[in-house]
Amino acid sequence: MVWQDFWAQSTSFQEDQEFYIQASVNYSTPDQQRRVQAMIWGFAGYPVRMDISAGFGQTVSMWLEDELRWEAYNPGENTRYIHHDGSRGATLLGFPTPMDLRETSLVLLGDFQHLVPREYHRVESHGNMWKYYFEDENITSVVLEQDGSLDRIEGNGWHVELKGFEQENGLFYFSRLDMHLSGGKEAVIRIRSVDMERTWDQKQMGLDPPGEARTIFLY
Repeated sequence: MVWQDFWAQSTSFQEDQEFYIQASVNYSTPDQQRRVQAMIWGFAGYPVRMDISAGFGQTVSMWLEDELRWEAYNPGENTRYIHHDGSRGATLLGFPTPMDLRETSLVLLGDFQHLVPREYHRVESHGNMWKYYFEDENITSVVLEQDGSLDRIEGNGWHVELKGFEQENGLFYFSRLDMHLSGGKEAVIRIRSVDMERTWDQKQMGLDPPGEARTIFLY
């Protein structure tokens, strides 16, 4: 019943659903810490864009993710970075995250249909909650509260804690994600606002670095 309640509560957006999220993000690694502001926008089924700014609103990194690749342009370096995996690419640039940009956006918006497997392998009690295990290469388990709400997502070497469940204009979302990766890398995302009524055209979804920008392929 708890498992069924979880899926009943999970939103399922159509791929053409547009969204706009404003958030603050604290990134930390053993070597550095940074606090930035993020604007994330796009479509539930790709593409997804994000601009990261720091200080007095200065843009430090601009991301674009589609079905094939993730790329980031850092204006201060006049450099474009490309990786086939958004999670890996972001982490290599000092923005640690266990999920790619689209997955993070959907989880923030309360849609787990594209991330959490539909069937679990086994379940066991976990304090006063339930822990469901999967035979999956990305998501190893989730922890659900008695009412079916999601407490934690776990993978190999990482876990994400979901906090601040909000209800606003028929939208159910988490206002905070605490991401913990191996090696002491962490990211805390706090939502400031969500808008599901914005519309985007092709120009707004593009990422066009200057012609003289250098390109680095990350591995």
